[in-house]
This record gives sequence, C-alpha cells and structure tokens, in this order.
Amino acid sequence: MKIRTACPDPGLALIASRVGALRRRWGVGLRDRYAVAEVGDRVGLVEHMTHLRPAVVFLDLSLPGLGGVEGVPAIQRLSPSSKIVVLDPAPDAHQAVFALLAGARGYCDRRIGPSLVLKAAEAVQRGEIWTGRSVVSHLLQRLTALAPGPARGAVSPPGSRTPFALLGPRERQIATLVGAGASNKEIARQLSISEATVKAHLTSVFRKLKVPDRLRLALSIMQGETAAAAPRRRPATHLPLRRPPARGVPTESPERVGRTSGKDPRPGRQRLES
Repeated sequence: MKIRTACPDPGLALIASRVGALRRRWGVGLRDRYAVAEVGDRVGLVEHMTHLRPAVVFLDLSLPGLGGVEGVPAIQRLSPSSKIVVLDPAPDAHQAVFALLAGARGYCDRRIGPSLVLKAAEAVQRGEIWTGRSVVSHLLQRLTALAPGPARGAVSPPGSRTPFALLGPRERQIATLVGAGASNKEIARQLSISEATVKAHLTSVFRKLKVPDRLRLALSIMQGETAAAAPRRRPATHLPLRRPPARGVPTESPERVGRTSGKDPRPGRQRLES
C-alpha cells in the first residue's frame, strides 16, 4: 500500500496484529463503516500512524516489535487524534490501567467478536471508554490516590457554582461513591436501595452533567474539585505512568458490563454504561 497523505482520515480503521486470522475477523465487523487497513508488525504500524492518521486503531499487544503495553504511549504520540483500542491475549487490569493512562480509549480481550469490534469503534469515536468494570475500579483507585485531598470522592456542596449543583441529594451521594470507585452493587448495598434505582439515578446524573459514562463522571468530580486550588493542573489522562507489574501477578479478571438484551457469553462485551 503506497502512502501519500499525512492528513487525518476520519473513515479509516487500522488493525495491527501479527495473526492474519484475527485481522480478518476484526475487519469483518468494520468494513461496512470504515475503510480498513492492516499491518502485521510495528514498522507497518508506525508508517500508517504517521502518514494516514487513522480514526481508530485496534492494537494487538502481541504485535512484533511493540514491546507489549509499554509500547502503547509511543504509538499514541504518533497520531494523538487516533483512538486506540488495545486488544490483549491475556487481559490484566494493571495492564489496562497503564494503557488507558497512556491515552488508549479502550482495552479488551483479543477474542472479541466482529460485531463488538464495530461497537467498540463507535463508542471510542463518541468519546467513550470501552473496557470492563474491574478495570475502571483499578483506574479510579489510581486516580483517586494521585488526586489532592479535596478531590477524593467529594462532590461540591449544593450552593457551589459547579455543574454538580444540578444534582439532587441522592444523585450527589451516588456520584460521590462512583468517584470513589464503587460498583453499582456496592452503592446499592451502602445506600440500602436496589441496583435498578442506582442505575436510574446514574442515568440522570450522566444527562445533567453531560458525561457518557462512570469513568468520565469520576474524572469530572476530581477535576472539578481541584480546579480552584490548582487551575493549571494537567488533565488526568496525562498523569505519570507507573510500569505495570509483570505477567502472572494475581489480579481481578476483567468482567463484562453494559446493557444487553440477555446474557451474552461472548468475550469483549465491555462498553461502560450505567
């Protein structure tokens, strides 16, 4: 394929994997919406990222020359506007957190099916994060630990001039718990309400604050609380990266989350929703 342009291509999806069968499988789910390019090693990936600037990139962590998850930051820097979805042959929450803090917009099991590949592409193009709830919990714990004291799970008081003043008392309670990394089940148990009620309140919170998912909600809480004290603070996505632990370190396996029309046994169903 001869590369001629350095302009971003909003209709291009790039699939990077050394396994031809996987490239073809993922491509099946994307070709109706995107022009699809494929590469089988890091050299080809760098060339395409530099010159074609794809809209979305599905990046297999086993790609030759990548160096695993630690190679993601350098790839993202080649095309900051490209939305990278990391596909891991052995999903690990610590690896996921590293990839997301490095700028990736998604992280899931490499066994994801074609239909979910398309849904992941559409989600990250809308500005959402595509990953599992267990990964979000690890990420929020990391961000909360790095945030100054006032930002640790505390929503502004009702009289403040922040977007959170739009929330009702129960919505504020739930938003605070989400900011601390709690799951819907944990929130329901702590507040003695049903999970369905938690979801209903979260839907209202997302709408009022104009955020797409619980991760963005938590980040908004932390950034909003620290804005006055540290107006020049860098965005959370640029927080210092900590080297992920070596493979084999025990960790909670990622779980599937999101709305479904029934039980979906396929791996990779990991869009973040209420």
